[in-house]
Amino acid sequence: MSDQPAPAPRRPSFTTKQMWTGFALAVAYGVLLRVVVAAVPPALAVMSLGYIFVAPCVIGYLAVQAVPNASWFRAVVLLPWPPVFAATFIIALVGWEGSICIVMAMPVLLVGASLGGTLARVHNQRSGAGLLMVAVMPFAVGLAENQVAPEYNVHTVENIIEIDATPATVWREIVSVREIQASEMPGNPLFLWMGFPRPLSAEIDREAVGGIRKARFAGGLLFLETVTALEHERLLSFRIAAQTDQIPPGTLDDHVTIGGPYFDVLQGTYRIEPLGEHRVRLHLESRLRVSTHFNWYASLWADTVMASIQRNILAVEKVRAELVR
Repeated sequence: MSDQPAPAPRRPSFTTKQMWTGFALAVAYGVLLRVVVAAVPPALAVMSLGYIFVAPCVIGYLAVQAVPNASWFRAVVLLPWPPVFAATFIIALVGWEGSICIVMAMPVLLVGASLGGTLARVHNQRSGAGLLMVAVMPFAVGLAENQVAPEYNVHTVENIIEIDATPATVWREIVSVREIQASEMPGNPLFLWMGFPRPLSAEIDREAVGGIRKARFAGGLLFLETVTALEHERLLSFRIAAQTDQIPPGTLDDHVTIGGPYFDVLQGTYRIEPLGEHRVRLHLESRLRVSTHFNWYASLWADTVMASIQRNILAVEKVRAELVR
């Protein structure tokens, strides 16, 4: 039996205090940055690369830099993600952001925080000057992107459904849509889960080019749709103008308001394709405008939400048309 003393327990390379220090610093930075954005809009826009993509990297970096020798799991997930959730919760609690913006941004926020945590794990810079340089990065990127106009992208989203009804029956259901009850909506539509108002009704004043179709959504959201093409029982196309000045506060997040600087719906088209005497294929497509410095990501969400809205409207029209065939 060895007389050698047992080795002393290995002390952890960091303490709980350090973890909480990094967490508090990262949360404070995230909330303070949003305060600056709200108080001094020219400093940094919410819908900017600097705020949405770079700021979460800084949050992740700050959370991990306070914890020396953190494991990779801690540096990539366990340390950088909680400050993102906490700062987002606080920002939502005071009403600076709504559910639509939060859901759209969260994947990017988490990935950015993980990248920042990874950078801190690889190259930990704990000096005051180094942390200050990291903290001002969103503003530096925001200043650079302000010198370039956002890309103006217009594209089309289409959904199709087959209906066991005559073209005449389907036509009656799409030209004017009587009020849609909540019970008629299919289960768990994405746009409702994200907080987008549900469609209520659509009413046309006359079935002719130049006619006005009023499409109403919950929360006071109104679209005036001017008919640009009409072929009876075949085609209905209309130019869309969102009545942004009539949208009550809180109906949509300011940064995703339809008809605003970043997103718009320009055109809608129904097309009835006969498949037989009592069966049709109904097409519904919308032309969207997305104008950001990250259209590749913003368009992904815009298309996903619009496709969800169109699928659910088509589902309601299918059920109604097949009930009266």
